[in-house]
Amino acid sequence: MLKQLDSLRDPLTNDSVVSRLAIAGDLLRMVRDRPIAGWGLGLFPIIYPQYRSFSTDLFVNQAHNDYLQALVETGIPGFACVLWFIGNLYHSGIRNLRAQSSMAAAPVLGPLVGCTGILVHSLSDFNLHIPANAALFFVLCGMVSNGKTPAARNKGIHANFGN
Repeated sequence: MLKQLDSLRDPLTNDSVVSRLAIAGDLLRMVRDRPIAGWGLGLFPIIYPQYRSFSTDLFVNQAHNDYLQALVETGIPGFACVLWFIGNLYHSGIRNLRAQSSMAAAPVLGPLVGCTGILVHSLSDFNLHIPANAALFFVLCGMVSNGKTPAARNKGIHANFGN
């Protein structure tokens, strides 16, 4: 643990950081070769060895950056969909936060902060390729986009039964 913390002083001397930066550069070359269609979902570990610019004995099965991997695998149109989804998530979340009183904002703010944490973690890891993390992320997205507190949802249900 202390060794990992010490590596934060000068991250460019850390082999893990350097290899991830090299992978990112390789990914941009991959995008340049297939910018529209991408290489196909799940094909990264098969195609990447042709583009790897450094030698290693390790098998690089993920890009360690969900965004760059989505760009490589789905091309620019697929990546635009990813950006649209994230933009829509925050637009919906902020709209729902403004519609709530400060006390009732927690059911939206908490999941929005959770989504933000997962999205930031995805910058340096393959976070959303882990099924449990992806499931949690999409459950949190549903909570953010719904925006109603449990009491407001129950009130709406009871009002419909009364009609």
